[in-house]
Amino acid sequence: MLSAVIVVVCSACVPAPVYRNGAVPGVKPAAGQASSGSGTATREAPPVVAAPKNAHPVDPQNISTANAYQVGISSYYGKQFHGRKTANGEIFNMYKLTAAHRVLPLGTIAKVTNLANGRWVVVKVNDRGPFIEGRILDLSFAAALEIEMVQQGTAKVMIEIVESVD
Repeated sequence: MLSAVIVVVCSACVPAPVYRNGAVPGVKPAAGQASSGSGTATREAPPVVAAPKNAHPVDPQNISTANAYQVGISSYYGKQFHGRKTANGEIFNMYKLTAAHRVLPLGTIAKVTNLANGRWVVVKVNDRGPFIEGRILDLSFAAALEIEMVQQGTAKVMIEIVESVD
């Protein structure tokens, strides 16, 4: 009972600003907005810019493998290894852009391109693998999402070295 009275009394003390005609006291209306005497505030809608269909738009027909370090099948790994140590001592986080490769030096930064759709992602090699014959790379779940290969599970990819570790 007492708490209900306190709430009612305190709520009466809080001033509630009242803005008429959409105008805020002390602020001039923006261009395209009505002044305080018109009765309603109008604004021009911001231009709508269509998002690109692909976050990394590369036409798969125009992908050159001339600078490729390696081309082959990639898979991805996630939940079953999330929170475990990687080969370089980091804790594997399936939501970071990382990869496992058999021989690339740990710490190498590589660009991985899905040759089926042209999407690419830049990852850090922080683990060893994959341990399934015929695969050249294991991507983290987040990296696999970027190049849209999660649904298929594997994809033909091209690996390019962005920054090597000396």
